[in-house]
Amino acid sequence: MKHTMLNLLLVLSSLLFGACADDDLKRYGVVEDQTPLAQTSVYPSANGNVLPGTVVVRFGFGQDIWLRDKSKITVNGTATNAVAAIGDEVLLNVDASTGNDYEVRLAAGAIQSVGGYVSTEDYVVTFSCRTEVPVTELTPEAANLMAYLEGINGKQILSGAMANVSWNTNEAYWVYTKTGKYPAINCVDYIHLYASEPGSWIDYSQTAFLEDWWNQNGIVSAMWHWNMPANDGTNHTTSPGTEPGQTSFDVRKINDPASDEYAQMMADIDRVADYLLLLKDKNIPVIWRPLHEAGGKWFWWGMDAESCKTLWRIMYNRFQEKGLNNLIWVWTAAVAWNEELSESLNWYPGDAYVDVVGYDIYGDDMEDPLATCVDYYDFLKENWPDKLVALTECGDVPQIAEQWEAGAQWLWFIPWYDYDRTNDISAPAFAEDGHIHADAAWWQAVVEDERVITRDEVPSLK
Repeated sequence: MKHTMLNLLLVLSSLLFGACADDDLKRYGVVEDQTPLAQTSVYPSANGNVLPGTVVVRFGFGQDIWLRDKSKITVNGTATNAVAAIGDEVLLNVDASTGNDYEVRLAAGAIQSVGGYVSTEDYVVTFSCRTEVPVTELTPEAANLMAYLEGINGKQILSGAMANVSWNTNEAYWVYTKTGKYPAINCVDYIHLYASEPGSWIDYSQTAFLEDWWNQNGIVSAMWHWNMPANDGTNHTTSPGTEPGQTSFDVRKINDPASDEYAQMMADIDRVADYLLLLKDKNIPVIWRPLHEAGGKWFWWGMDAESCKTLWRIMYNRFQEKGLNNLIWVWTAAVAWNEELSESLNWYPGDAYVDVVGYDIYGDDMEDPLATCVDYYDFLKENWPDKLVALTECGDVPQIAEQWEAGAQWLWFIPWYDYDRTNDISAPAFAEDGHIHADAAWWQAVVEDERVITRDEVPSLK
């Protein structure tokens, strides 16, 4: 509701193209308040550095504000229309390119408080655009993890397991009961972010099991099935469309800082960042895989390639702003049905924002799963020869030894979970050997392969 009202006020402001008269303030129920504006924050920081792409510049103030005269809001001396006021912030989109310096200025008279006080000073931030974040900026543990991944690349392959639904190690434990070995990686999913609350049925602040995994030299990975409200007004979903159980949420609104959708995306990014910061506080590095399979167009974030890339970059920069330097960023290629693999290139956010590229492969409907695995691997290596390459999800794929010998030398593999098999570790079903994606026999062969790394073989990365 707050943002809906603010959008109404923004429309009014843009129509007036200047200061709001006293009767306008009264008409919209705004109480006159001549308290001087006080700047409380700015991003990027003064003389800071940003990565190439769309940068959301933010000026924060101690009270809600309106735009008064957009001609006085400039980027390197040129007025910009990519600006909005939301609550107590002014936000601008700046398309930054490598090697350039930027000055963003809100000149005196550009903004006013909702109560009518007009700014009497310039608010300025300067920053530069660089190519990439040096590895030295990672936390020591994340730098150790990255160095370890680079060291084993092409020599060995990490085993992994996907948490059943969201927040556990059930699949990893099932593998242990069948093989006597834990996978090296446990991947969790922030899919229920909208429902996570202290004392709720899901609470992502409860990180003890991941702390224990890390303390046993296990590697922590996380992904995010980013749910949005469904069209029925009750449920949440990742699936785009107009049906009641789908969502009409528009990823293109990431380009409109005045929209409610933009506010929702930024709020969710901040919320998941705060949960990831809890892991940083425990000195735990995380293999982070957001906005996966965008090119498949079966998730709302994949409905527009340019907007999806902008969303990735905004998330990356926002995480940097919040101090999340414990992440290894993973991008997953995908294409819609009957499209060429090359179509997936359109969703790649840029080398500066990605550490590892991957593909999700399910072989149950493929004529030749082994040849397909090799084709996908070769495609990734050909297009990103300087990136690490992983089998980020899989199910019903050939044995890892077969893939490796055929040329698909992935950095890691993570079979998807079997809900009925591992949802309840105390249920009789948990003891069975069957699995819809990777059964006990498949895993037993995997852990016997000397190229496959299990948790007990991972060195301390602390």
